[in-house]
Order: sequence, then structure tokens, then C-alpha cells
Amino acid sequence: MSTESSSVPRPAPASLPRRVTSWYDRHRGGRAVVVGWVASRVLILVFLATVDRIVVGDVFYYWRKIEAMFDVGLAKTLNEYPTPVAWILWLPHAVTGGSRIGYLIAFIALMMALDAAFTFVLWRANGRRHDTSIDFWLIFVMLVGPLSYLRFDILPAVLAGGALLAARRRPWVAGALTGLGAAVKLWPALLMPVLLTHKPARRPAGIAFVVVGFGLALVSLLAGGWSRLVSPLTWQSGRGLQIESIWATPLMVARALQPDRWIVDMSRFQAYEIFGPGVSALQRVSDLATVLGLGMIIALWVRSFHHPQPSATAVGLIILATVAIMIVTNKTLSPQYLLWMGGPMAVLLQLRPEQPPELRRQTNRLAWQLVALALLTHLVYPLFYDSLLGRHGTAGIIASTVVVTVRNVALVAFTIEVCRIAWRSLRPAPLV
Repeated sequence: MSTESSSVPRPAPASLPRRVTSWYDRHRGGRAVVVGWVASRVLILVFLATVDRIVVGDVFYYWRKIEAMFDVGLAKTLNEYPTPVAWILWLPHAVTGGSRIGYLIAFIALMMALDAAFTFVLWRANGRRHDTSIDFWLIFVMLVGPLSYLRFDILPAVLAGGALLAARRRPWVAGALTGLGAAVKLWPALLMPVLLTHKPARRPAGIAFVVVGFGLALVSLLAGGWSRLVSPLTWQSGRGLQIESIWATPLMVARALQPDRWIVDMSRFQAYEIFGPGVSALQRVSDLATVLGLGMIIALWVRSFHHPQPSATAVGLIILATVAIMIVTNKTLSPQYLLWMGGPMAVLLQLRPEQPPELRRQTNRLAWQLVALALLTHLVYPLFYDSLLGRHGTAGIIASTVVVTVRNVALVAFTIEVCRIAWRSLRPAPLV
């Protein structure tokens, strides 16, 4: 009897992860995007209703300030934010007639609408195809958790991502979105120079930025006066070391070992800060790091302007590096700041087809690092936050400080990595 058939090796069965991946790839499409968005966002709301209820505090703070605005005036309302923010935060109040719970629901709905709109824009910009950029955005926002909808930082994240997406085809849109972002959060103004490195886009992008950004600044000046216009800058300069920041980390570690030497308390700037030995010195180090970080950003601008034609990926990497530098060098670091990097990262993933293999792998690695940072940040706030404040004893302080330290070390490593990749992406093309 012939044994030929029995001698042919049978293919090994696929592993479970590979089978899951294969199944998922076969079921990609518009329907999968909708189902994925709905399922992940329902999970966010479940977290909000159960273990993350603490995050609603800032929304009720917004509500109180908007309620008081009708008595004290715009000039004395939410002075820590640019004036247009007060108008944005008034919208849920106008829709609900001033109801406290109604304001909360309307605010969440507004932020979810921004999230859904950006997901749709990613899908449409990709030729109505379901790709990795959408998967990243769905997972990233889900891991950040309810905080994504209980602060307004998803707005500048979406604006930065939209600006990068429009930079080549509709530069005037990119300029307008960046101008709006600068009017809302100030830091997006630092993204404008790199958007101007594409020569054909300079005029429309620059004009749109000036019209929207400076136009809103002028309206803000007329509506609230000079003091209200510059109040976010003076507010920021007076703040101390926020306990989640990179520069507070050494003191937070020391506090975990000697809790009696340092105090963690709410400051007059509506943030938990650390007080005690070494705070002033580390504030000065933070100020120096901010200057050095700005120098690195400017160096990336100069390098990009000297490049004959920076790719869209290079521009996106510089944007991501700029945001990361601002976050790690600052003496303040609120957990929602991580959202700012999500929009540009999603667009970078959508640009993978034009990237060489090595850069594609680096882009994937950066995305995975951001996903891990999102999870760690959710652990920091709100899950471990009471422990970080000292409300669960010494063991709680130690455990929560370990989590914060791991997150901050990972964030610094991510920043160094994205700066390195951004710099290398601007190398001159080899001569043929």
C-alpha cells in the first residue's frame, strides 16, 4: 500500500490570536466600525456609572461657573481657560436650561458627538474603509475611559488630528482647525509652523489660521477685556507641582517612603499639588526643561523647513513630538492631556501605506505605547487617585505612587522615542 499521502505534512493549526485576527480581518467594514464604536462607548458609560464616578466633578464645576457667569460676567468666569472655552461650556447650559444633571448629560453627549465625528472622518478619509487608525482611536479613547467625555480635551485632540488629515488636500481647513485649537487650548498654536513646511499650503493655511485664531482673540478681547484675554497665561505661570507631573515624581516617591515630610492638597488652582522640601527646586528644573523642550520643538521646525519636501508622516511625527514635549516638560500634568496625542496618532496610522517598512513598524510601536499609556493613565486617575491622595493609608500611597512612576517613566520614554523618529524622518533623501 502506498504511503505517499501519509508522508505529506499537515499544516499546523493556527494559534488562537491568529484565528481571532483572521476572523476580525474578514469582518472589517462600516458595520464593524459602528458596532465597535457603540460597544466601546457603552463600556465607557458603564465605567462611569460604576467605578469612575469621581470624574464628574469638573463638569459640575463648569456648570457652577456658567451659572455664576450671568451674575459676575464673562471677565470673571473660568479665568484659567481662554475666553472661547466659556462660550463652548455655555452650550450644554443653553440646551438644558440650567439643569445640573441635564448639563452633565448634555456635556457628555457633546463630547461623544465629537468622538463619533472624528471616527467618521477617519473612516471617510480612508476611502470608507475600516483600518488600523480607527481601531486605535476606538481602543485608545476607551482605555482613557470616562475622562474622555468629562473634560473638553477631546476637542483639541480632534482638531489636531483633523488639521493633520487636511494638511495636504485642504490646507485652509488645517489652518482654520489649528486656529480654533489655539483659541481653545493655546498649545495648538505651536503646531502651525510645521504645517507651513509644505510650500503650496503656506498661504491658505496661514491665512485661515490668522483669520480664525486672531479673529477669536479679537472677539475675546472685545467681550472680556485684556485681563480676561491673558488670564490663562498668568494662571498657568502661578501654578505649583501637580502630583501627577513628571517633575513631581521624585518627591512623590520620597513621600511614599516618608509621608510626614510632604503634603498633598488642593491648591487655589483647582489641582492637587505637592508641598514640602524640594518643591521650589524642581519647579525651577521644570521651567528649564520647558525652555529646552521649546528649543527642541524649534529645532524640529528648522529641520523641517530645510527639508526639500517633508512627508505627511514627518509632519505628523513632529506634531506628536511637540505635544509630547509640552506634556512632559510642564509642571502640570492632568490625566486628560494624554488625549491630545490620540488624534495625531490615529492619522499617522492612516498614513502607513506611504511609509517605508521601518517607519511603518516604528509608527505601530508608537501606537502600542500610547495604548499602554492610556491604560496606565486610567489607573492613575481615577482608579488609584484616592490612594495617591493618602486616603487609603501608607500601602495605598506606595501602590499608587508605583503606578504613577511607571506611567511617567513610560511617558518620558515615549517622548524621547517620538522625537528621535521625527528627527530621523527628516533626513535628506539619498542621492540616486
